[in-house]
Amino acid sequence: MSLDSHDDNQLQSAFANAGRHPGQFPVRIETPRLILREHEPSDVDRILEISRTPGFFYYCFDGSREKAEEFVQEAIRTQKPDPKTGMRENHMMAVVLKDTGKVIGHACIQRVDYIEGVDYEPNYFIDPAHQGAGYGPEALCNMIDFAFRELGQTALTSTQHPDNTKAIALAERHYGFKNVGEVEIDTVVGKQPRLLSITTAEDFYAIRANDKRPMFLRAIAPQGPASGPT
Repeated sequence: MSLDSHDDNQLQSAFANAGRHPGQFPVRIETPRLILREHEPSDVDRILEISRTPGFFYYCFDGSREKAEEFVQEAIRTQKPDPKTGMRENHMMAVVLKDTGKVIGHACIQRVDYIEGVDYEPNYFIDPAHQGAGYGPEALCNMIDFAFRELGQTALTSTQHPDNTKAIALAERHYGFKNVGEVEIDTVVGKQPRLLSITTAEDFYAIRANDKRPMFLRAIAPQGPASGPT
C-alpha cells in the first residue's frame, strides 16, 4: 500500500495493520548505510572492545568480559517470544556497517513498565570511534519504526540522564520525545536518575517526514507509518 497521498483512510489502515509479526525471528533491518541484525555469540569480543573504548558509557557495562558476555547472552535469550504473550521481551540488535560488515554498536527495543500501556523503549550505543556520522540516529529511527509498524506500539518511552542535555534535545528534535517525569534505573554504578519522556507514532512520523537525508529505505508520509520499499 502506498502512503504517498495524505488520505486519512490510508493512514488509518496502515495503523490497523501494524503488529503483523510481534514475535518474528530472526529480525533483520536494512537502512541506507547499516544492517541491524540479531546478536550472535561471536559478537562478544567486539562488544567488549567497544565497552573498553575511552569515552564509552552504557548502563550495563563496566569494561569486563563478564558483562559483555552477559549482554550477548541476554540478547540471544530474548530472540524468541514469550509463549504466554507471543511477544519478545527485547529486540537487541547489532549495528553493522553495510560496506565493511563491522559491528559498530547496538540498538534495541526493550520491555519497560514506567507508564501503564507503554510497553517498550528504544536504546542504542555506538562505538565512540564511529560517532559523529549519524549512525546512531539512523539505527534508532529504524528501531522506533520497527516498534510502531511491526510490534503495533502506539507510544514509546525514553530515559536520559538529567545532565545529558544534548541527548535530551536530540530525543525531542529527532524522535518527538517529550518529558513526562523522572525515574531511577539500575546501572553498573548503582541507581541513577533519569528523565522519562514519551513519543507517539503520530509525533515520530511527522518529524521523520521532514528528513533532510534518508534514514529509511522507503518513503515516509506525514503523521503515518512508512510505505513499502521504494
